[in-house]
Amino acid sequence: MLHFTRSETRALATLTQASNRLVTRERLLDALSGEGSDKNDRTVDFLINRLRRKLSDSARNPRYIATRYGEGYIWIADIAPSAADFKEAHTIVGPVNGLHLLGDKRSQGELLARDILRAVRSELSPEYSVVYAADCPPAHSFVAGGPKQSVELTFFLDGDVVNCIAAAKEFRSGFILAMQRVTLTDTDKPISEIHSVTERLVSSLLNEAWRTLATRPEADGPLPVAMAAATTRENTDPSRHTDSDRELLNMIEQSQRRNLDVWSQTDRRITDLRNAEPDNPQLKIIHGIHIHTKYVTLGMKLFADGIDNRVRDEATIETLTLEALPYVQADPEYAIMAAKLLHFVDHGYADLASVLAEEAYRSSVSVARSLVVIGQLRAFAGDTDGALQCIEPSLNLVKPGSQAYLYAMIIKCQALLAAGRCEELLSAKKELYGVSPALGLFLEPLFTDPDKPSFRAKAALLALNRTRATALLLHKHYVSSRLFAAQEHRENSIRAPLTLIARRFGTEALPGEVVNAYPGLVRDIG
Repeated sequence: MLHFTRSETRALATLTQASNRLVTRERLLDALSGEGSDKNDRTVDFLINRLRRKLSDSARNPRYIATRYGEGYIWIADIAPSAADFKEAHTIVGPVNGLHLLGDKRSQGELLARDILRAVRSELSPEYSVVYAADCPPAHSFVAGGPKQSVELTFFLDGDVVNCIAAAKEFRSGFILAMQRVTLTDTDKPISEIHSVTERLVSSLLNEAWRTLATRPEADGPLPVAMAAATTRENTDPSRHTDSDRELLNMIEQSQRRNLDVWSQTDRRITDLRNAEPDNPQLKIIHGIHIHTKYVTLGMKLFADGIDNRVRDEATIETLTLEALPYVQADPEYAIMAAKLLHFVDHGYADLASVLAEEAYRSSVSVARSLVVIGQLRAFAGDTDGALQCIEPSLNLVKPGSQAYLYAMIIKCQALLAAGRCEELLSAKKELYGVSPALGLFLEPLFTDPDKPSFRAKAALLALNRTRATALLLHKHYVSSRLFAAQEHRENSIRAPLTLIARRFGTEALPGEVVNAYPGLVRDIG
């Protein structure tokens, strides 16, 4: 770590203890008294220059020490956030405990705390505000909103060496998600190596915090939903209606960018976790779910961009699931997700997936997390009543409007659509769109009556060019329609978008894969 002389340590302590306030040259000279007899203004300037070099700071663009010409210096790294900053923050770095116990090594602790702040900001998406709060207010002081998580720092001396315990916590509950420890050895290292240490610390800490949030039994909704929720705020649905083609396209693009950002963040976490534990069977299932989620949330964009890695990705999902299966069969939640993944790759595993899922369900105690997945698998198998018997109670176990609620409602609508239960589908759509009008814009072309399409469905389709419309159809086929066992249910599931797109762009706009899967539908339209 950085080595500071006694003079540098005293100067740092004087500056940081007066954070965001002017420290005159005279005050700095007083702090340095006793270190020699030749102290003057130039001594202070030379000292500040040495500190800036060690901190990789710049006089022109300062991050730590700002100059007030003719007056003195200001430590600017600790500008206090406002109440609004706290409320809107995604993550708070703080509270910071034990700095006062470090004595003349306090400046080392303060530098580490600020570098952890920098690393957290670097680790998270730019859209998530990260606030430094050495004296963080308690969770109960937030009437509404507030951060999702905090990184609490506790400093102490072990002999003559500074140690720091970093604890990632769920902010509201104070539940500890992960903990890491770092030791500041008193060796003379460049600032880049300090950055490397803190980046490894923060990356490991946030990876483990993510895993805890995604996999704890009390998480809201099934594992795929919990994985997404562990990366994002509770609900980012814009919940607004629009009849403007341009605004609708903007909303679709914003949703795709957000989904890509979430998926990319999750991808980094899973890659790091699997590199550390390559044989962990639970992480193999999580990795398989993550690849499957890419097609659920990003499939339309991938297909529109001409990106099709399905063969490779299905092979990876299959390998990961089969490798993990002997070890996760005794864990109902992971066994159920393994069944879902085997059904998705569609390599002759339908019967195995059904038996595996139902056996695991009978022993599951995390019903809120397993019910909706079992319901979806039953719907794919053609047992719509059995599917609804699972999906309906799952809706009562989650918060209305949450990601888990929207996930379950979409699966319910898919099951009713495939079964041709139109009146029940109308009622379910009304409930879903009432909670999320924006989601209704995306889904209505899939769920509308193909013979009497709604205004909302026609408006949404008119906003799409041929490439996007074709990608929408291929996406619907791949992630949902093809997975139903009965041909009638498959055709019911895809009839609306297939009919609307063929009527607008002609049957030549239909992907060959879709034409081959539903020849009767295409023939009827032609």
